[in-house]
Amino acid sequence: SGLSPESGGTVLRLTLAYDGTDFHGWQVQPGGLRTVQGEIIRALERLVPLDSIPPGAGRTDAGVHASGQVSSLCVASAGLVARVKRALPRMMPPDVAIREVAVAQPGFHARFSARARRYRYRFCTSRDPFLRRNHLLLTAHPDLEAMRAALVPLVGDHDCTSLCRTASLEPGKTLCRIQRAELVFDGETGYLEIQADRFLHSMVRIVVGTLLEVGRGRRGVNTFTELIEARDRRQAGATAPPHGLCLEEVIYDQPADAGQES
Repeated sequence: SGLSPESGGTVLRLTLAYDGTDFHGWQVQPGGLRTVQGEIIRALERLVPLDSIPPGAGRTDAGVHASGQVSSLCVASAGLVARVKRALPRMMPPDVAIREVAVAQPGFHARFSARARRYRYRFCTSRDPFLRRNHLLLTAHPDLEAMRAALVPLVGDHDCTSLCRTASLEPGKTLCRIQRAELVFDGETGYLEIQADRFLHSMVRIVVGTLLEVGRGRRGVNTFTELIEARDRRQAGATAPPHGLCLEEVIYDQPADAGQES
């Protein structure tokens, strides 16, 4: 029989990584499009009874990668726990890896229990075929000092309407607590790392697109202060391509049960 977390089963926390290049995002899509969630469901259905779709902590878009995505599901018995731990990692396609299957606290939910998410957007300034799937190629070295100055006012509690895909805006759900925004460059590669309690649709990619305009001298260092006040997506920069973005980590108050880890 199918189970929900309230029905007394064991909640499992799955940590997974994937190359998003050939996926239409995390979330199951109609019409048979290939998604990460779809691959997880297809494998789990061969192992355990599923009565609900295993959620993802971050609903990554098409082409976006993850090294620390988290999903959760409820199973009925210790035997099924062992079965999932043993079999699920081996059932994944080459572009998905199950990093860990751990027993979670009762009531754990991959998305709703998350306290923060950490994303990294990677850049490179020279052509490198080994980086092309997960780094955005910049044609010129940007002004890093200006970009770092522009990021300072982004940290804090903000209405991020200007930084959300317009079609996905939900009134009253635009507040985000941005805990960290750091730009790191080392030679010809670099990244923006950003952590917040929640992110709106395409938010990191819009931040990156806007930040790159600062780096090219097209916008001033006060641009994010102005955008937060404007609450208007049209005033922000272009949405950066998906392939540079990676969900690095999902942060929870409760660690997975240390005594039960795989």
